[in-house]
Amino acid sequence: MSDEGEQIVQMEGTQRGKEKAKRKRPPMKKRSEVWNHFTLLEDNPNKCMCNYCGRQYQCHSRLDGITNMTRYLKTCQLYKTFREQQSGSQQNFTAEGGEENASNFVLGKGWSQDTCRRTITKMIIMGELPLSFVDNKGFRHFYSVAIPQFVMPSRRTIGRDVMELFLEEKAMLKSLICNNKQRVSLTTNLWTSVQNMSYMVITTHFIDSDWCLIKRIISFNAIKDHRGKSIGKKIMACLQNWGIERLFPITIDNATTNDIAIGYVTMQLLAWKNDDALVLAGQFMHVRCCAHILNLIVVLGLGELHASVAAIRNAVKYVEFHLFDVMTALKFQAAFNKMTEVDKSYEAYFAKKENNVRRSSLTALQESTDPWVSSMAYSMRKKIDKYWESTRKINKMLIIASILDPRAKMDFAKHIFEIIFGNDNFMVEQMTKAVKDLLNEFYDAYSAFSACSTPSMYSDDAFLVARPFFGYARKVSIQNESKRVVSEVERYLKDPVKDPINLKLNVLLWWKVNGSRYPILEKIARDVLAVPVSTVASESAFSTGCHIIDEYKSSLTPAMVEALICTENWLQSKLFANLVYNLQENIKEQMFHMELQEELIRSQALTVEAVSTDIGVMDV
Repeated sequence: MSDEGEQIVQMEGTQRGKEKAKRKRPPMKKRSEVWNHFTLLEDNPNKCMCNYCGRQYQCHSRLDGITNMTRYLKTCQLYKTFREQQSGSQQNFTAEGGEENASNFVLGKGWSQDTCRRTITKMIIMGELPLSFVDNKGFRHFYSVAIPQFVMPSRRTIGRDVMELFLEEKAMLKSLICNNKQRVSLTTNLWTSVQNMSYMVITTHFIDSDWCLIKRIISFNAIKDHRGKSIGKKIMACLQNWGIERLFPITIDNATTNDIAIGYVTMQLLAWKNDDALVLAGQFMHVRCCAHILNLIVVLGLGELHASVAAIRNAVKYVEFHLFDVMTALKFQAAFNKMTEVDKSYEAYFAKKENNVRRSSLTALQESTDPWVSSMAYSMRKKIDKYWESTRKINKMLIIASILDPRAKMDFAKHIFEIIFGNDNFMVEQMTKAVKDLLNEFYDAYSAFSACSTPSMYSDDAFLVARPFFGYARKVSIQNESKRVVSEVERYLKDPVKDPINLKLNVLLWWKVNGSRYPILEKIARDVLAVPVSTVASESAFSTGCHIIDEYKSSLTPAMVEALICTENWLQSKLFANLVYNLQENIKEQMFHMELQEELIRSQALTVEAVSTDIGVMDV
């Protein structure tokens, strides 16, 4: 190689050395957790600053290390405050893409680990989700982004939290019932799960001191069999568990075993030490579920017409597939909707009487010339009479409930008796008198309860012997109380009846405002108006049970099943307590959609008519 070539090689080597010297080694990533709390200074990479107090420290990787930073972090007061806020009453938000350190957190009040954990528990319960939902990968990804500092509990921890929340809510509800010495009504029913286990649900119904109707599931337990005594024992165990000492009727279906269960509960309560455990010795303890009776009647009637119903369905299918299209069907639907407006006799036909009874009543249908219709009406009427028979077999306490409606009173009850018994004035007067006598019996019983619960200066027998005048005074007081009670009944019945057309009248609110005028009646109204006429409140728990105990979640213990179902019921009642408002909003929404549907049908009918007209013009 020539001298010139050697010089060029040396120059290139020297140049590459200078370029290599200029290139800087990329900084190593800080791996220690302490760097989540310190930031390097831009003008001096060998120094860092505390993210909380701003104090600076030497942090040369070889000369200083991180020992001094770690030691200082333990004494930094602002860091301690940050940790307390993080685990206490603060909420931390992390900037997107940022690391989890104090410089990337925005603090806001309202968040804590415990509160978040309890909310997750409530979500599991109210959403009827499996306990393993907390292990769901998608859900874990969501909360890791939304709340990265939240530590998600395991499914076992969630199970313990469910039981803890159940016991807390139960204690609060138990306190409400026991402190007010509340007389309650019950509904109950049985259900068999996919586990092939029988469960019994018990729901309590009562009106609280603020005149709000309360209904809560208080038991959802496994039961070994469906025998009457087993059901009765479960009811008694539930009453004792909840400290319920005063019971009103039990609404239950019409199985024979339930008659035995009611009898068992009645005998047990009569043996209790408190005299007011039952009203009128439990004569009206059994309220038969009206929904169950109506279902039996309808099923019986449809059974008689099974062949006819099948034929009609087949005819409808043929017509649907061969003669009509959707647009034509909608056109005819609109025509039938107009029927009552155009043809007044169409609606009036069903209100007219035939042989002194309405055409649509079972009495009239029994006289039908069609043997199927007559047979169906006869069977249905026989089933009605088995349970109700012109109100004589109805639990008359339900009629008392109608009398305690200020829009009805005795006038409405008598009006119904006149409709049922027609021209039989003797039966009308007999039923009217029987109901009024029962109302007076209730007054006597509740007057006695009030007298026993009120302290009296005449209760010391030794004092009565020593001062005979006070014995006479006590006798007069009891006589006057009896007269006052009778006059209170008569005064209520003679006071003007409220407008029956006023469907918006809140009966409970009326008693809350006017109850002081009828102090004994007020106590009766609070108990009687809480009696349910069906077991729907209890049967709705089975819908929840089907979601909680399905084929994929059948390993839950009975105790956990009860905790989940009861706590869901209690939380729903607390968080969505304004049922009247929700119902009104729901009705408004449904009416809005109905109006939209009617408008759509009218529009489609006009479209069909216009198309038909156009086709007619083209044909011409």
